[in-house]
Amino acid sequence: MKNKLDQIDFKIISILSEEAQMPYTEVAKKLIVSPGTIHARVRKMKEMGLITGASLNLDYSKIGWKLTVFLGIYLSKSSLYKQVMDDLVKINEVVKIHHTTGKFDIFIKMHTRDSMHYREVYQNQVLAINGIKGVESFISVEEKLIRHIQFDS
Repeated sequence: MKNKLDQIDFKIISILSEEAQMPYTEVAKKLIVSPGTIHARVRKMKEMGLITGASLNLDYSKIGWKLTVFLGIYLSKSSLYKQVMDDLVKINEVVKIHHTTGKFDIFIKMHTRDSMHYREVYQNQVLAINGIKGVESFISVEEKLIRHIQFDS
């Protein structure tokens, strides 16, 4: 895939990763190319599966969701990871799911309103999933950084 991308593509990615909703005309002005060039290149990167959408970053605490928790999940059998991940997707509060190597089989990120809401989701939804042998919880006290890699190539 890297061979199909050039310096302009990487600059487009870097600009849009900072502000995904920036109009193509503004991106074009920054790169001194036509808006049509930006449109065609973004379409190409979407067709390649490189760009899969645009993101909206929320500060959940400002809307009353004050607790961010990471869960390291142990499975009873490692072959159950797809089934368990599919069940975790169904939990609204879960926002990221990773199948991992190392100590945990799966690592997830979730947001809840408070500790009572977390307890309800954890006990009634997460622990109810067949195939989960154990869980370690990590409460986030501060999120410092949300970003994408900036490509200078």
